[in-house]
Amino acid sequence: MISSITMTIFYVLLFYIWKAIFPEFFYPAWLLTLTWISAAIRIVLCLFPQNNWFRAEGSHRWGIYRNLPFAVTGLCLTILFFLSGNAGGYGFWRISIAILISFACYFPVVLWAKEKPMVGMLMMPKTLAYVWIICMGLGVIGA
Repeated sequence: MISSITMTIFYVLLFYIWKAIFPEFFYPAWLLTLTWISAAIRIVLCLFPQNNWFRAEGSHRWGIYRNLPFAVTGLCLTILFFLSGNAGGYGFWRISIAILISFACYFPVVLWAKEKPMVGMLMMPKTLAYVWIICMGLGVIGA
């Protein structure tokens, strides 16, 4: 539950980091609204006891419910970083690729890890995609 909420907060913070780096860059207002709404829905869904967080079997159905709004949050950030392209020479379009990689690795785990535990190994490249995002951001801060 904590890591699900933390991942959601990571993406909301990433939106505001982007805004701080590109204060004059235009983005559609609906993008911020949709990011917040989808993040809030995910966090609320994570708090429901039906998730069975504290039981070994968990809830596959609730895993899907809580990850659908998370996909929307990720899509919003993917669009945002793709739209910024190479603004400022930062090459933040690559962050949109890292976000897509992280979700491409994460959703098979959500869908099939219970039946095929080895699918859980996809969490490693997902985590590396997050590390890549952070390294790209630190490259901007350190520049």
